[in-house]
Amino acid sequence: MLFETMVKALALLGLMLISAQTAWAAGIALYETGAPDLGTASAGRAAMGADASTAAANPAAMTLLDRSQLLVAGGAMLPDINFDRGSATNVRGGGGGNAGVFFPIGSFFYVYKLSDRIRLGVAALSNFGLASDYSLNWVGRYYLTTSSLITGQVNPSIAYRVTEWLSVGAGFSFNVARFYDQAKINNVLPRFGDGGLSIESWDEAFGGNVGILLQPISKLRIGLTYQSPVDFKFGFHPFVTGLGPGLTLALKKSGLLGAKVNLGQTEPQQFMASGLYQLTSTFALMGNIGWQDWSQYGQTTLGISAETQKSLAVNLNYSNTIQIAFGGQYRLAERWLWSVGFAYDSSPVSEANRTPSLPLDRQLRFGAGVQYQVNKDVTAGLANEVLDGSGAPYDVQRGPLAGHLQGNFSSNIIDFLAVNLIWKFGG
Repeated sequence: MLFETMVKALALLGLMLISAQTAWAAGIALYETGAPDLGTASAGRAAMGADASTAAANPAAMTLLDRSQLLVAGGAMLPDINFDRGSATNVRGGGGGNAGVFFPIGSFFYVYKLSDRIRLGVAALSNFGLASDYSLNWVGRYYLTTSSLITGQVNPSIAYRVTEWLSVGAGFSFNVARFYDQAKINNVLPRFGDGGLSIESWDEAFGGNVGILLQPISKLRIGLTYQSPVDFKFGFHPFVTGLGPGLTLALKKSGLLGAKVNLGQTEPQQFMASGLYQLTSTFALMGNIGWQDWSQYGQTTLGISAETQKSLAVNLNYSNTIQIAFGGQYRLAERWLWSVGFAYDSSPVSEANRTPSLPLDRQLRFGAGVQYQVNKDVTAGLANEVLDGSGAPYDVQRGPLAGHLQGNFSSNIIDFLAVNLIWKFGG
């Protein structure tokens, strides 16, 4: 009997650790800051240098701005994420309803023209995060019910025009992250019902970014950017409620009840090359090729501070990803600029390694936007982008307590809607 309860306790501990990992996995790299490049699905973002948002996209391109400039953006992320259980699922429950969570978008960018050759910039934004919230009786409740990752960063930067055709820029970022995760615990015996597990942690970390802007001819711009990895170290005491007596006794005997869990995780480093070609005075084409180091993200270390120290190296088997994007901008009239774009991002995880907390497969982005120049100092914009995360099928089985969970997403859509305002000032 003690052996059986110990096995259950270890399964519970595994659930705790996996929950900690997958809570962070709920995050995705986001290009959507609410800036005007939302309308091109990020195509050309490292080469455009059209507004103050380039302080984060490519600091080198700040030298293209002829005056000091402020950009503020706001909007919303509106997801529609619905899971369809497969025939192999052996836990009772429903599909969980729309697991998507409304998420506000907000960002601030400022570029100061210090001299003809030097620009100073600062950006405040979030570029990594997502949230999901399933109903309490969904079939995957023993894996998770609620998972959220919220990040924010402040990124000061500087740019210097070396020659008429070459500019360089660099910056550093202060990042804050908070993740929160909840799951149900299967007490096996119906009279005890389900227990609950919740995890919450905050951390701060630093990162950096560098950029180059090349303009070999007047109609062509090429932007190259690199963003460093950002290493977070989370520490938390899993909060457990409604645990049956068997699991409680086993955890007490193992010394794991009340243990502190430490989790190290890395936001992926990434590289992007963008190009913009001005075909005519009213029409420009642009595109990206990008790379993100998700393989590094998938390798982490878990530490357990209990009566005896334990650590575990975990490989989630993530793969590096690529992004390909292209778009265009057309000046409809002197004051009106229309943007459109498409982007493809490969999947960071195969079906064999996908988890309920990362319901994204390959990603397709479709963007469109419009900007209106109110006067010589003020421009207002509106943009919309739809992200299609595919069906993201998965098939996971983590022992009798969690059950076998198999299925795919009938809808896996995130709709981004944002407005932005640009104010130019100074000479």
